[in-house]
Amino acid sequence: MDGELLADQPLGHKLIKKGSWLYFFMIMTAPVGYLLKVIISNTLSVEDVGIFYSVLGFIMLVSIYNDLWLTEALQYFLPKYRIERKYDHYKTIIVLTLIAQVTLWIGIAIGMYFWADWLAIHHFKSAEAGQIIRTLCFYFIGINIIQVLTSIYYAFQDVKRYGRIDISRLYVTLWFTVFFWLTHSITVGNFSTARIIGVGVSILVWCLLLSKKYKETFVKWRILFQKDIIKKQLKYAFWIFLSANTWLVLTQLDQQLVINLLGPTAAWYFTNYLSILSVYTVITAPILSLVFPIVSEIMAKKDSTKLELLQNTLYKYFSVFALSIGWLFFVLGPEIAVILFGQKFFNSWELLMYSSPFLVINVLFTINFWILAGTGNVKQRTKILAIGLLITLISMITFITVFKRGLIGAVVGTIIGWIVLWLLSFKTINKIQKITFNRAFLIKNIVTIGIMCIGIRLWKNNFFVLENIYRYRNIGYLITILVSYYLIMAGVNYTSVKLLNKEIRAVKS
Repeated sequence: MDGELLADQPLGHKLIKKGSWLYFFMIMTAPVGYLLKVIISNTLSVEDVGIFYSVLGFIMLVSIYNDLWLTEALQYFLPKYRIERKYDHYKTIIVLTLIAQVTLWIGIAIGMYFWADWLAIHHFKSAEAGQIIRTLCFYFIGINIIQVLTSIYYAFQDVKRYGRIDISRLYVTLWFTVFFWLTHSITVGNFSTARIIGVGVSILVWCLLLSKKYKETFVKWRILFQKDIIKKQLKYAFWIFLSANTWLVLTQLDQQLVINLLGPTAAWYFTNYLSILSVYTVITAPILSLVFPIVSEIMAKKDSTKLELLQNTLYKYFSVFALSIGWLFFVLGPEIAVILFGQKFFNSWELLMYSSPFLVINVLFTINFWILAGTGNVKQRTKILAIGLLITLISMITFITVFKRGLIGAVVGTIIGWIVLWLLSFKTINKIQKITFNRAFLIKNIVTIGIMCIGIRLWKNNFFVLENIYRYRNIGYLITILVSYYLIMAGVNYTSVKLLNKEIRAVKS
């Protein structure tokens, strides 16, 4: 049992085997979020959907304060203690993190509950938001419990159990949502309740999985009340506190500014735009989620060669993937918006056209930030985020209020923030370990993507009819285009695809 928990596996093995499991769970869970949004988007009003997701974003924004910012510190130190075989340190920092969370989550939830009506009127500009806030306070408690509990599996790189918890949460939420929908009783309140039930069930699943595999191990280890253990975690957590505050504000800033400056209807269109834009994350998230613990492990072993190989491999393939899907979004924006969410979401595609060519910037700075976290450079990451947040805030307010560009202004402001974040983070990690671009590979793929996207743009009107009654036929055309598009890319990159497995296996201990 200890051997499995503390297994010192080759990093190439982790990227391949654990990455495969993560993609399996991604395939199982990715459609759920889409189905949930389709159900409520086609059942509830535009205003209700906009208010709900704005409140949910606010809840996630507040959730940063749930554990004194020790959760990421936990994820950073667990791999290091494994390498150093300081097993008792595991239990010490896990217990410390859980105590911190228990202390804070209830207090914050109580505060939000009693201030719900004030927030509804003064921030969300809607009295209906008050009850949604009060209901989601319970979701806030549950999702923060999940955050710390799953971080234990995440740090151990136990992707199977990590994935089962997520599956249980999403599918229980979906089941209850479908039940309310079929019984014609679905409301914003019922949808919120379904999410709370999903979180509750996933907590029970976590307890069962832990008791089955890790109980004996955790009982055997001791809690060490040593000042240096706590001091190290608190010092790292302090910078995580600043970094996490800035990061979460940055990711939720646009949604909160839109609902505050432009109202619930605009927030609905913007929420839908973000949903379409984030489609690519179902591909990138599984592998990128492993970057942090793996880089932390590499740094503990002081192996700069493996760090260089990992960075170059991530940049080489993820940059091309981001370019391919970004330009697909650009030429098929209207079709994707209507196919995924229906004709009344058509306006969201215009927003997508502005940001999709810059999707590669978003992917690359995400990679940079995970590397910065794994190398322990949280102080530098925090400074970069603070600058990016300030630039994004100024840009969005300027384009929305001064230039009167509305939702497009919000998107342009976000893009400017992306560019700043990537440039600054790239400069920092390039000093730690130089990143080498494969220019020939990149140029070849840019040309291939450009030719195919021009062809799609010229021929798409011969197939797609943007009306709801043609939705299923349009889905068939879209799938055909996607399959053909990536088969051509695979053919053009046939040699590189064959080498990919060797490149990944080269990144091993």
